[in-house]
Amino acid sequence: MLLFCLAYIVLLTLPSMIIDIAQIRHIKAHAKSPAVILPPKDYAISAKYAIDNLKLSIFNTIYDTIVFALWVCVGLKLWQEILIEESGLGFIVFVLGFLLISWVLNLPFKAYKELILDKKYGFSNANKAIFTTDVIKTFALIVVFGFLVLWILLWVMEYEYWWLAGFGIIFCLVVLVNMLYPTLIAPMFNTFTPLNDEHLQGKIEQLMQKAGFKANGIFVMDASRRDDRLNAYFGGLGTSKRVVLFDTLLDKVSSDGLLAILGHELGHFKHKDIIFNLFISGGILFGLFFIAGHLPACLFESLNVLNNSATTIVMLLLIAPVIAFWVMPVSAYFSRKAEYKSDFYGASLTSPHCLKEALIRLVNENKSFPYSHPLYTFFHYTHPPLLERLCALDKLISSSLQDDEAKS
Repeated sequence: MLLFCLAYIVLLTLPSMIIDIAQIRHIKAHAKSPAVILPPKDYAISAKYAIDNLKLSIFNTIYDTIVFALWVCVGLKLWQEILIEESGLGFIVFVLGFLLISWVLNLPFKAYKELILDKKYGFSNANKAIFTTDVIKTFALIVVFGFLVLWILLWVMEYEYWWLAGFGIIFCLVVLVNMLYPTLIAPMFNTFTPLNDEHLQGKIEQLMQKAGFKANGIFVMDASRRDDRLNAYFGGLGTSKRVVLFDTLLDKVSSDGLLAILGHELGHFKHKDIIFNLFISGGILFGLFFIAGHLPACLFESLNVLNNSATTIVMLLLIAPVIAFWVMPVSAYFSRKAEYKSDFYGASLTSPHCLKEALIRLVNENKSFPYSHPLYTFFHYTHPPLLERLCALDKLISSSLQDDEAKS
């Protein structure tokens, strides 16, 4: 039991905290330097905001470790004695209860982030009513979908090589969720209205036609109801694909800048990054299920819990953050590579200059601190640091000018 907790601390808690502390020191050092990209006032604010977020992350990591230790040392045994029954329904209640308790225990951090920290820096527009409504909806989704998924998974676990079948089922569900998210799940939390700008819609459709992308509509999301940050994305798979623009983006970015951002997103479609990311997720899921299917019996004995389907799933959920932490740099590396390629593709559809200006605008509005420690970037950044992206675009602009001069 102690070794299990120690392994969690060594493999997740300490590395996470070391990386966060390195990032804090890196930001503090650069915060004293002259401002870049952002105006001096916003540059200082973005540094403070980043540091406050990192401090919250460190505290959350310590809290998660304590919760993990409590589950391992007393929680699982106690929960099992109260609820577990040798039946499918009892197993579902056991696992779903574990999920819900773990989720509720992390709600204070979510509340602090959205209702206090983000409001302090002028990002969040959410209030207690919106937050409470979101919590209730999320709770309902966890109960409904969690029950269905667990029912299927626990049924499969009655057979040999269940971990392989379980992986296949969960992976198919991941694909299904990606397909249904823009049309079924996202509208539960936000309102999506068709873009009411024929001129801009025409330009977007021309851009999509160049990339060979077909969407089931162009929609504006009421993001400002919760947050003032800017964003846009292409959601869904197959016939459910749709273009989603944050209303904040329409208010604060020019049409040329918006088209450049969408051009970048189209690059992900053109290079099949969404499919690649699904396979990366599939590889991680396969690894998790393989480990869960080969957990030693002595682990359950040491934790004083029964070795059955329900406790196996809970063990999978307990070790998943550790596995995800060490797999994260691999997926992040490929993601950063994909971002560069999408930048170049977006620049080819519009112009490198437009994309550069749009990215700078996004950073200014979102107050993202432009510097990052290499170790933090390696583990956490799915996008390259902005300064590196701008440098790559500058080289592209310079190369284009040289080509134009050579032609002339």
